Amino acid sequence: MKLNKIFKLIGLGFIIWLIPTLATLLVSYLEVLNYYDIVSSVSIAVTVIALTYLYFRDINENYLKEGIICGVVWLVISIILDIVLIFLGINKVTLMQYLTDITPIYIVIPVITIGLGLYRGQMTEEN
Repeated sequence: MKLNKIFKLIGLGFIIWLIPTLATLLVSYLEVLNYYDIVSSVSIAVTVIALTYLYFRDINENYLKEGIICGVVWLVISIILDIVLIFLGINKVTLMQYLTDITPIYIVIPVITIGLGLYRGQMTEEN
């Protein structure tokens, strides 16, 4: 894997973590809405869809493999950065609450990346 592709993968993974984190922190801070789960889920899904599209623009082969790799990398990045926030005290949930309440939401990351990888591979085969 080329170095610039690795940096792109990690950079996009950071953005995938950052946007939903900022959105949910804003909702929590403002306490205007009590829709943490909805904001979290929607912001993760929209961000992952958009950035997976950007990632796949430069991919010309092995779409399923690329979908699996980027889904797993982005999932791991999101979990690691969330755990860092928990240990720093910024995120006010316990590790057990995080594992049971928040981590399952992240399953959407590899589901989307693998799904779009399969779709892109299928579209290439048809052409």
